[in-house]
Amino acid sequence: MSPGSRPPRDPRNAPRAGGPAHGDPDGAGRRSPRDASGGEAQGPPPSPAGGKPIEIDLDVASLAAGGDGVGRDAGGRVTFVPRAAPGDRLRVRIVHATSSFARGEIAELVAPGAARVEPPCPHFARRCGGCQWQHVARAEQLAAKQAIVAGALRKLAGVRVHPIADPAPALGWRRRARFHIERGRAGLYELGSHRVLPIDHCPQLEPALDAAYAAVGAATPPDGELALVRAHDGRIAVATERAWRGAARLIGRAGIVGVLAGDAALGDVVLELEPGLWGGPRDFAQAGAAGNAALVAQARAALGPGPGRLLELHAGAGNFTRGFTADGWDVTPSDAAPPPRPPPGFQVGPARDVLARLAGPWDAIALDPPRTGAADAIAGILAAAPRTIVYVSCDAATLARDAAQLTGYIATDAWPLDVMPQTAHVEVVMRLRRA
Repeated sequence: MSPGSRPPRDPRNAPRAGGPAHGDPDGAGRRSPRDASGGEAQGPPPSPAGGKPIEIDLDVASLAAGGDGVGRDAGGRVTFVPRAAPGDRLRVRIVHATSSFARGEIAELVAPGAARVEPPCPHFARRCGGCQWQHVARAEQLAAKQAIVAGALRKLAGVRVHPIADPAPALGWRRRARFHIERGRAGLYELGSHRVLPIDHCPQLEPALDAAYAAVGAATPPDGELALVRAHDGRIAVATERAWRGAARLIGRAGIVGVLAGDAALGDVVLELEPGLWGGPRDFAQAGAAGNAALVAQARAALGPGPGRLLELHAGAGNFTRGFTADGWDVTPSDAAPPPRPPPGFQVGPARDVLARLAGPWDAIALDPPRTGAADAIAGILAAAPRTIVYVSCDAATLARDAAQLTGYIATDAWPLDVMPQTAHVEVVMRLRRA
């Protein structure tokens, strides 16, 4: 690619205000103020007449979908506390409250629960917001994610929630990440803020990507967003949000073969992340190679072999397309934005428009929407009337909502996968059959 050109930016992966601190492509790890009860956290921290914030004693019972520990106060009100672990007995300072729920922060760890462990990364203790669960034992993380998925899908009659898969190593699994640069120093947002905590090394990165991150940090990059991705052959591409005169000096260091500095592309900025799957540092891709391999394998197993006509919505760069095609399906992939190297037959447009414009019949539909789900596509999917639907989701709550709207279909199986250890993120593959 010549200097001054660049691939189109995937809107699903554009920098977002208040977005994930660690570059999770789907926004995992940063809760909305809206909790499971639907209430909104409003107003200043509650306090008695003297103005001192209220503190309560709390026993933590479980972990919530956004990563917080959950317990009930003396009056039975649900209380959410970041960095709490199941079994903890805490003194909690309330920071937000409504009639239905409260949010607090740990004022004192009175007695640690059996699930609490020493975090493996020193930055976690400094309130790095990149991970939510480094203080929680691995087995408890998996159990929590299993419970979160089962709880979200509980109203779907007959669905079998399979045991959660654990395909990724506990640390060192990230081949792709985003960081923030402030005053020339790279880091991650502090927990619950937009303050950048300087980070020299990150144990969640693959070692080679961590070395490249250190090389970028030492070169004083421009303030703003920083993205890195490592391909399966070891080559690494980097992107900075702003122009950078020193970008060319990075080429050849620590495996870096391309830098996208603002709108200027130097070297190779689109890499073959996996055989047949191309992307750059700003493009959407699953963060870990091992987790993605398991996710793709599970989606293929849920769909089963072809032949047949398959419409794939939210196909991205063709992550699942490759496997579906290999299994004998005649695949028509589509997405709202074209990837750097679209698979054959790729259709550009929102899922709703693609469904309206393409003639069926479709034997199956597969979709992997963003965290917000696929509400706009439900009517079109029902009109297409495929025999089978395979829905890959990064949010069990929106998956449950959409599956309930697919009237005439029965959700038979759901497979949770923990593809991002130490975070609250969980993927689910669901199969639905026409009744």
